[in-house]
Amino acid sequence: MGAITAVMHADRDPSIAGMILDSPFTTLRKVAEELTKHNTYIPNFLTSFGLMFVRRSIKSRAKFNIDDLNPIDHVDRSFIPAFFIHAKDDKFILPHHSKDLFDKYAGDKQYRLVKGNHNSARP
Repeated sequence: MGAITAVMHADRDPSIAGMILDSPFTTLRKVAEELTKHNTYIPNFLTSFGLMFVRRSIKSRAKFNIDDLNPIDHVDRSFIPAFFIHAKDDKFILPHHSKDLFDKYAGDKQYRLVKGNHNSARP
């Protein structure tokens, strides 16, 4: 969650010197949908229905809406130098997330796809 915290704060704090963003995701909802799709046989409409109940439960208990966790909405206003890194075989957060964020990022940026999975050591 460190990469996401950084991305969502970068557009508000220009005093940050730079960011290394390891395996960031575009939206929490998208990650949940992809994890369900690739790891279960639950149809998409049931996933959406289930996420509605999860969202309501979290919102009532933690006063937080999971649909507000959308780093992709912040990157076009971020100008802090950023290095995006993601593992090719990451099955937890798919590599397209960091690439999508990178493509939309407004500031100086670099992108590197590396060998390994979500928990592999980075070079």
